[in-house]
Amino acid sequence: AKDLLAMRIGRITSKHFVTGNGTTQPKGILTAATLGKAGATGSATSFTYDDLVDLQHSVDPVYRGGPGVCFLMHDTTMAAARKIKDLNGRPIFVPGYEQGSPEGAPDRLLGKPVIIDQGIPTMAANAKSIAFGDCSRYKIREVMDLTLFRMADSGFLLNGQIGFVAFNRQGGNLIDVGGAVKYFQNSAS
Repeated sequence: AKDLLAMRIGRITSKHFVTGNGTTQPKGILTAATLGKAGATGSATSFTYDDLVDLQHSVDPVYRGGPGVCFLMHDTTMAAARKIKDLNGRPIFVPGYEQGSPEGAPDRLLGKPVIIDQGIPTMAANAKSIAFGDCSRYKIREVMDLTLFRMADSGFLLNGQIGFVAFNRQGGNLIDVGGAVKYFQNSAS
């Protein structure tokens, strides 16, 4: 049960760190980042190789070389990247290829690591579906430790259950004034 609770808390906090509103949730990295590349009309559920290059170069060069630089995307967006082919039908991205397929090395796209986060929106009309930049500029603040309450009162016991409630308080924000992280936004149609 504790593994399921940990996974559930991890998934919801991950989502908040990505798309949180900044008032009742941490300010998500996509909420704090600025537009780097808008998809052309007709790319509501797609992107091109050129879009990735434009997104990468929308970030100031001073933020493109550090160890925290990466692409952030949902797994389905990564699947779409794997399907982009050159004029000879060869995929532009093969997992592990740029690293020589060493065990445990992150996949790289345009020379930068790709981080899969299921909290990033999937491609859809106006979705902020890919982020790129120095993600180490996003800071998480732990306000209090996780507090867990176990409830074994009669309301639960009569149903053969034990109840659990967890509380957790965190904050997050992109600490940057120069555009260290930018996002690709799919078109409206």
